Amino acid sequence: MSQRTNILLQIEGCSGARLNKVYHLQWGYRKYMPMAFLHLISAKYFQPEKKDVFDFFPKQLNLEGIDLLDRDYGKYDFNKLEDCQELLNHSDNNNGAMVVIITEGDRDFDHPSFKIGFLLGPEDVEYEAAFSRWVTTEEFMQHQPCYDEKYDDIFAHAFDAITTLSGTYHVVKQFS
Repeated sequence: MSQRTNILLQIEGCSGARLNKVYHLQWGYRKYMPMAFLHLISAKYFQPEKKDVFDFFPKQLNLEGIDLLDRDYGKYDFNKLEDCQELLNHSDNNNGAMVVIITEGDRDFDHPSFKIGFLLGPEDVEYEAAFSRWVTTEEFMQHQPCYDEKYDDIFAHAFDAITTLSGTYHVVKQFS
């Protein structure tokens, strides 16, 4: 059985406009999604002078094995757990998802802010509904196939430290 995950990317402009992108990852388990996020956030430091978050960030998620699902996801608000759960329950997903919210700064040269959260898929939960709660990077990775306690725990803690240093809001309980 293959491992299927998703990245839900929501980009919010300072005007309130919103762009949603959903990516599918075949075999995207363990460290792959956090590494995709690190690639995405590192790209923010190489932006043109006047950024357009709606154009720039979706193009930066151009990694091998990540496929954009070309559908209209505009009705969903990825800040809401219920919307993420509804979308993911109707997706090809068995091992969970990463949700990334990028919000444009108020001024032209402000860096955008980032929020990130992880959700467990149906293969990873036994006594609860899939995608029903936010989990830490460590808990997400503990539920992935081929989990290596020593190295994956070290990676999870390092990942959390990097996102904190970058100003990323790491979600565990809820987006707010």
